[in-house]
Amino acid sequence: MSFNPPVFEDPARDSFETSLWHETAIAMPRYPKLSGRQKAEVVVIGSGYTGLSAAIDLAAQGKDVVVLDAREPGFGASGRNGGQVIPAFKYDPDGIAKVYGEELGEAVLDMVSKTADVVFDLVRRFDIACDPRQTGWIQAAYGSSGIDKVKSRHRQWQQRGAPVELLERDELARETGTGLYPLGVLFRNGGTVQPLSYARGMAIAAASIGARILADSLVRAIEPDASGWRVSTADGSVTAARVIIATNGYNTPIWPGLRESVVPLYSMQIASPPLPPELSRQVLPVVEAMADTRRLVWYFRKDRDHRFVIGSRGPFKARPSESDARTLVEAACKLFPALRGTAFPYRWAGRVAMTTDQIPHLHQLAPGVFAALGCNGRGVGMGTMMGKILAAASMGAERQVLPYPVSELHPIPFHAFHRVGVHAMITCYRMLDQFS
Repeated sequence: MSFNPPVFEDPARDSFETSLWHETAIAMPRYPKLSGRQKAEVVVIGSGYTGLSAAIDLAAQGKDVVVLDAREPGFGASGRNGGQVIPAFKYDPDGIAKVYGEELGEAVLDMVSKTADVVFDLVRRFDIACDPRQTGWIQAAYGSSGIDKVKSRHRQWQQRGAPVELLERDELARETGTGLYPLGVLFRNGGTVQPLSYARGMAIAAASIGARILADSLVRAIEPDASGWRVSTADGSVTAARVIIATNGYNTPIWPGLRESVVPLYSMQIASPPLPPELSRQVLPVVEAMADTRRLVWYFRKDRDHRFVIGSRGPFKARPSESDARTLVEAACKLFPALRGTAFPYRWAGRVAMTTDQIPHLHQLAPGVFAALGCNGRGVGMGTMMGKILAAASMGAERQVLPYPVSELHPIPFHAFHRVGVHAMITCYRMLDQFS
């Protein structure tokens, strides 16, 4: 008797048209498909935040860049996430310094603290119409262990000069409208964007300075070539001296072991219609984006038109059902009782690439081939920053001067069975959250 582990839905059949972001995003130009034989200096695979950020930096230096995507810019996690711009790792600063050593650790932390500013600076530089709001981001304490975590996190970031503030219950309730949490740490430089508009705007920006964006071009192979590397699709190929792989949670098996180095999880979101003014004033009236310290995090925000959006870990599918969304509706009403009776017509999901150490990974896979993946739910800021680092690395920047360490690729043992383990982990975490 054989056991066949369950698999994820095929991205080629995936759709995000039930997403709020898809309905409200800026229009996207029609990008051609790769055909025939082409040449470039750099090929970027994946047109999410990481790949497009790399393309922008490279094109700004006058490099000939081709960006390939299996579907279209922002189709994956970059167009489905909560749009929260978070200038922090999941790890506390002291933990990062311990992992990387004092000197490199502090350089990494300095880089992480600037990720939100990099996003909003890029938006201003190219006038990207993505509803940018740099009004702060809050992490709220859930349970007694959450209080200790938030206090420690605030202290450690404050010691490093980050613009953070500790909010006690009453002040936290005034800033957010919810009295559910006893404590929170406010990152003043955090904020929100319309995530799909941001990705589409990045693609428009990259194309405006010379990058070639090619859609519906699923990469099937990366092979050595006299010019360096040949990247092939069903309809053509591009040869280049350098290749950047930026496919994150939507990895396909184009490089041995890369897809197996992260665990892709589905995060699900729901959204309300625009809230009436009186109700909107009760829901996130000042700081419009926050998350808590649950093991299965609740994260929530308002958009430009005062819709309430909430997300958490979801089932392993890109099209959640009304039944799937019920727990999030209950969470929304627990946070803000005034939302009871509010409809939530939008629901969608997307893949988040998780690493076993909860830290993004930067790899040099071969001479001239680089990859970065595993933003662990911090993709808007970290993806944008990692794209810049990939651009520098691909152009020959020495490892010693990069603000992020290059690590060896380590596939996760028994990766094919990860979904079974994740199911067990989620069940355990949900029970622990209920009793925290």
